[in-house]
Amino acid sequence: MTARRYVFIGIPAACVLSIIVSLVIHNPKKEVGNQKENPAAHREEQKHHFAGTETVTQAVRGLTMPNYDTEGKEVVVMRGENTLLLNDNVYKIIAPEIEVLDSANTESGTQSLLITSRIGEMNKASDEGYLSDNVVVHLDPETRLNTDYLRYLPDKKFVHTDDPVTINGKGIKIVGQGCEIDLVNRKMWIKKDAEMEMDGVKNDLFFLSQDDAPHTARNHPDEKGMGETPREKTFIRSSGQLVFDRHPDANSMTFHDNVEVKKGSSTVFSDKLVVFLDPETKKTTQAIASGNVLASQGTKIAKGSFLTWDVHTQSATLEDALKAEFVEDNLNIDALKMIFYKDTGKIDVPSAGSLKTTMKGKKGKKRTLSGTEKDDKNISVKWEGKMNFHDDTREANFEKNIEVRKENSTLLCDNLKVTFTDHDYNLQTFKATEKIHIIDKKGNLFKEAVGDHVTWDAKNKVTILRGQPFALLREGNKRQILAPRVFFYEEGNKILCEGKGSLYEKTEEGLSKENSEDTDIKVNWAKKMVYNDALKKTSFYEVVEVTKGGQKLNGDQIDAYLDDNGKIRKIIATGNVYFFSKSLSGSEGFGSLFTWDLAKNAALLTGNPKAELRKEGSRTFSEKVYFDMAENRVTWEGRPHWQFISQDTKRSEE
Repeated sequence: MTARRYVFIGIPAACVLSIIVSLVIHNPKKEVGNQKENPAAHREEQKHHFAGTETVTQAVRGLTMPNYDTEGKEVVVMRGENTLLLNDNVYKIIAPEIEVLDSANTESGTQSLLITSRIGEMNKASDEGYLSDNVVVHLDPETRLNTDYLRYLPDKKFVHTDDPVTINGKGIKIVGQGCEIDLVNRKMWIKKDAEMEMDGVKNDLFFLSQDDAPHTARNHPDEKGMGETPREKTFIRSSGQLVFDRHPDANSMTFHDNVEVKKGSSTVFSDKLVVFLDPETKKTTQAIASGNVLASQGTKIAKGSFLTWDVHTQSATLEDALKAEFVEDNLNIDALKMIFYKDTGKIDVPSAGSLKTTMKGKKGKKRTLSGTEKDDKNISVKWEGKMNFHDDTREANFEKNIEVRKENSTLLCDNLKVTFTDHDYNLQTFKATEKIHIIDKKGNLFKEAVGDHVTWDAKNKVTILRGQPFALLREGNKRQILAPRVFFYEEGNKILCEGKGSLYEKTEEGLSKENSEDTDIKVNWAKKMVYNDALKKTSFYEVVEVTKGGQKLNGDQIDAYLDDNGKIRKIIATGNVYFFSKSLSGSEGFGSLFTWDLAKNAALLTGNPKAELRKEGSRTFSEKVYFDMAENRVTWEGRPHWQFISQDTKRSEE
């Protein structure tokens, strides 16, 4: 069996995303902020920059301005290579840098965040400052945030800008409008219009098609075996804030408003996207897309309120308070909750839901004017318990209060197993057990059926109903059929009841109870019963017996023909025919062919070569014997001769 993936969902790998949240946990390279240009060049730049300013009160080389927390620990330090104090109020700083210290992780030593620029200013009166001209926030040795202007509030230990910002790292680039950093609480966010671009990663937030799965689910070495084949880039965009934060057990990235994640042909839209990372390993543990979630790839579409990806279980959960939806080709699943497992290709629906699929007609058949196949059939399954699908076996299992609708028929049961074809989601077979109840709206021979087990074979277009000891077909209180096995054939609309069974057809409504006893029909057979809807004919085979009121008919085969209302109007018996009529003074007939017109309540018996009539202790042979129950008389044709039947004759015949 070729590799198949029903559906699975991933997220951008943490190895790329975690470098952004590392704002709170990395050691920057000290030499980055201390790389000095030529001192003479700096002095020339200083003179040029401050030309025309007012009184220079003080000039300081190597200024350090620390800031402390409530416990007296140094948490923020602002330094400058060269500093001028203007009018005893404003510090003009060349090559300023802000270092944020963090000693929370003592095993790794003191950790810090470093911000540098070429020009800075600090106002003593307002206790505010700014950094400008090539502002760089060193997030880690490989990742930097760049902007043209950054405002600094020492008392709040806070920096921000409304200018465009760019974050560059290994395999990643983020641009956005404006940025804010809470230096003490280690929180950072881009204000709006964030766009992230990253190299292809192993885990992603998409449904992977069968064609894409081999290329995306594993690493591929290049031809020389020296590396991996480059993956498609992943893009994430949002119109609102992009927030970087940390928690006791996880760090996070949160995209707000009009979020779009794209990789190749795969796209996920949502109002919000949160990516959680392990603070120790810096790898993604979970991602949650929420609010108007729409994920798509090719013909696959998923909609809901929440889409949650869990790295540990390699599963994605789609949820909605009203109805989450998953669509692929001709398959549609609705439920409050769905869980997709990437590694096993399994889907679990732990709540009530519905499944719809279309059985496509065979290729080459003529289409209707609308362009659809004549043989296309819609099949829907509803359940109140749960459902799970296994891609390796192509099987789906449903539990509790299941309803299957197919054309004009409805199947009710408590346990259902469905098998799909290998290459698509056309139903191949289904098997139902427990509380089987079939409702047929065509009303040809029955309205409903009850049994213990039912199977449907799409290839042979047959449904098989079994019961222990009998399956039951009925049309209200008018007709009832009992048989161990019942076959429903779609082609030709035929029904086969296999094994020993019986049929009971009650009188029409409105008739008196006495007349009802005379018109009710009962048929018993030993081998099988076959119903042909096109011919409106029902045939019974082997040791067949028909009773109607005081009449009894036996034969090797009996054919019953139905009228437009589905009632038996004529009966024909062949092979070892025997007929008995209580109303005709106990008359008996023996022959090879018996034709009974139920509307006229009259019958004709013939034999090979002659039929035999027995009446009132005598018998005769004739070419034709007429039994007229309506007129209460028996007549015959030919040259009969009567013979009185003695006890010895009866014993010899017996």
